Amino acid sequence: MTAKLDFWVFGDHRNYYQDRLTLQVLAKTRQLADLHQGLVTVVLLGHQVDEIAREYISHGAHRVLLVDRPDMSTYLLETFTQVISGLVQEYQPDYFLLGASDFGLELAPRLAKRLNVGLCADCIEFEMDTTKDRLVAISPAFGGTSLARIVWNERRPMMATIRPGIFSEIPHNDQAKGEVVQINQDDGQITERVKILSSVRKIHLSQGLEAAEVVVAGGRGLKDSNGFQLARELAQLLGGEIGATKPAVDAHWTTHDHLIGQTGKTIRPRLLINCGISGAIQYTAAIKRAETIVALNRDRHAPIFQQADLGVVADAGQFLPLFLTEIKKLLFQKITDAYRASLNKEGVKTDVSFGQRVKKLRQDRKLTPDQLAAQTGQTPEFIAQVEDDAITPPVSFLLQLSHALEIDPSRFLSDQEKMEIGAKRQEGFAKRTQSYSYQTLTPGAADKHLRGFLVSIEPKEKHKMVEYRHPGEEFIYVMHGELEVTLGTRVHQLKVGESIHFDSETKHKLRNISDKRCELMVILYTP
Repeated sequence: MTAKLDFWVFGDHRNYYQDRLTLQVLAKTRQLADLHQGLVTVVLLGHQVDEIAREYISHGAHRVLLVDRPDMSTYLLETFTQVISGLVQEYQPDYFLLGASDFGLELAPRLAKRLNVGLCADCIEFEMDTTKDRLVAISPAFGGTSLARIVWNERRPMMATIRPGIFSEIPHNDQAKGEVVQINQDDGQITERVKILSSVRKIHLSQGLEAAEVVVAGGRGLKDSNGFQLARELAQLLGGEIGATKPAVDAHWTTHDHLIGQTGKTIRPRLLINCGISGAIQYTAAIKRAETIVALNRDRHAPIFQQADLGVVADAGQFLPLFLTEIKKLLFQKITDAYRASLNKEGVKTDVSFGQRVKKLRQDRKLTPDQLAAQTGQTPEFIAQVEDDAITPPVSFLLQLSHALEIDPSRFLSDQEKMEIGAKRQEGFAKRTQSYSYQTLTPGAADKHLRGFLVSIEPKEKHKMVEYRHPGEEFIYVMHGELEVTLGTRVHQLKVGESIHFDSETKHKLRNISDKRCELMVILYTP
């Protein structure tokens, strides 16, 4: 190619600072353009996006064609199609590359049809055919078992969509020079057949496979959905993302969004743990950029070990539960150390505060503050204060966290902390036995984990709750009358012989809804 070529990139700037796909496309396009002294142009449609235009210059664009209009503030497919096709007809670029995002996959074929040009979809590489002086696109074919080399006809622009996560973005360069061209284009009234009534940005707790630093991938060797759940739990504990091979996705253990391979996503994590994956070429082609690869497979001759930096020959179903237990112990030990440091006990010092540890635990497990609050029987406001290190919670909060992790906390608690928990247990027993509505069924059990009470509620009356909250579980069995139990915002009605079981930290209210005295057997368990 001796002529100077004009390469265009579509600027998909939605959630710009988290979604780097356009920058990945831009980096590859700049590489192609530099080979032929070409020009890289980003087409940017939006409203008040001057800062985004400058960002594209800093990441490799020579020029940005900016259409800044209020009606461009949201992505309207037909409007974008008409405006961009008009720009293409005016400027006549040679190549037009788009990221294969949801919107890119919808926009690209419409543009190709409108412009009557060819479109190569889901490209993972481009190379030069020096014999005919032309660009060749490479894309997976036949379910990812083969790679197709595709060329376009002579009609311009030659269009392609690029798979996310394939190419690395060019580092930000404040000194980069480029031109931002304001386009004042009047296309008349464009009739959108789809009307946007409202939009709400979805909160993504997951960073996505392509951007993840840690990925745990599961394959056929996990045997079933329960085995795959072990890999998912490992990913959560490590603060990573879950990936899967095609057999795991075909078995519906997870969704297609988590597919790694030539028909899925290409990843570049710092750490990749493969669980029960043999290592077919369709899969290994997508993990070559991982920095450290760990393989877990019971077949010592599995091809995946040829790619691995560290290999474990074991049955995943037997190894993962043991591995998870050890990770949970290590994680909870760090949380316990941080808690003691917050109390300045035993001279313990940590680089990360207790609140920061709790926040990381929540984020790694993809939980919102509300969800962690529900798991620990606290309020979202309490969780926020803990994470901000605004308060130091009681030691019982450690027990609630241990329940969320499903580990035994006893080995991590000091004798003093155990005494504090025991004192709380005895306090609760004393308050209940002093209440007129409680009759103990387990005398002398003040320091025991399991205690029973007989509770009476007068007709049509609410139960006067004892002012004591404790971690643990509660079981209520209706012996006489009818009971209304409110757990949080949910209301349950129980008749004679019916029961209910719930977390003791859940806000709950009891009310006798019958005309007779209601008698209950209440069993309490505290750790």
